[in-house]
Amino acid sequence: MTEMRLQMRGIRRSFGEHTVLSGVDLRLPPGRILGLLGPNGAGKSTLIAIADGSLTPASGSVFVDGIDLTSDRETAAALIGSAPQRLGIYPSLTLRENVEGFARLHGLRGRGLRTRCAAVIEGLGLTRSAGVRAEQLSGGQQRRLHLAMALTHDPRLLFLDEPTVGADVESRQQILELVRRIADEGASVLYTTHYLNELEQLPARLALLHRGVLRDLGDVSDVVRSQGGGGLRVRVQTSAPPPAGWVKDADWLVSGSTGRSAGELLAELIAGLGANASAIADVRFPRPTLESAYVHLLREEETRALGNTEVQDAAA
Repeated sequence: MTEMRLQMRGIRRSFGEHTVLSGVDLRLPPGRILGLLGPNGAGKSTLIAIADGSLTPASGSVFVDGIDLTSDRETAAALIGSAPQRLGIYPSLTLRENVEGFARLHGLRGRGLRTRCAAVIEGLGLTRSAGVRAEQLSGGQQRRLHLAMALTHDPRLLFLDEPTVGADVESRQQILELVRRIADEGASVLYTTHYLNELEQLPARLALLHRGVLRDLGDVSDVVRSQGGGGLRVRVQTSAPPPAGWVKDADWLVSGSTGRSAGELLAELIAGLGANASAIADVRFPRPTLESAYVHLLREEETRALGNTEVQDAAA
């Protein structure tokens, strides 16, 4: 069990009659960045709150480096850093005072405290603003301060819940660079964001939380290649109906197929058009992205969920 930085088994949680998590299992090894995907309300923040010990599951277990978070919370919590969506900074204190105050909560003292805090502040490009009160910082600087406070005790497991919301381009890049460096040094990161290109830049392994169920998707590159392609657009100057698997959009034929190369799709279309293939006037090859892959995955999940509901209704 100790080979996993974080291990969650059978996590269930409901709010009233609304089930948020339905037996979630999650394994996160050292040095790994896991991008947690899911629509708003999917339960991502709830899952993170259970993983960092701030919320108790209805059932299931959480282990951090093999330590049971329920029975030995103090020992496990010392290994965890968390930067939730809601900023937890003290506006009337300076940036440095916020960071050093949080470090004291984790037991740092004296020269070690000052050295560690200075290193974290510098690593996030905040040294010049260290003496500025938090309320006077820009939104991006406040986000970086929020992250700095979570890093003061050099955690081995870091939870970042939409850490770049409201951050400017420079702040976002500094945060991403720091996350990559932390993972390279052996820490594990659970990362949520609606800016999907960030997960491509990190890069991360992905998991999708949907209707209370967590699905492992694989590495970003694999997900984009298998799910983000398709969308090949071919302009055909003919009124003939499109071949099977193709949809007509004005003068264009569009393929929604994924996991196949554009060349295969085009060859299939030409064969399907037969004599009408000479009417092809233009071909577009959209670049596959994580965003297009994510949209396709959500549609798959909704289709699967709808199918299950229909089966249950029929059985009833």
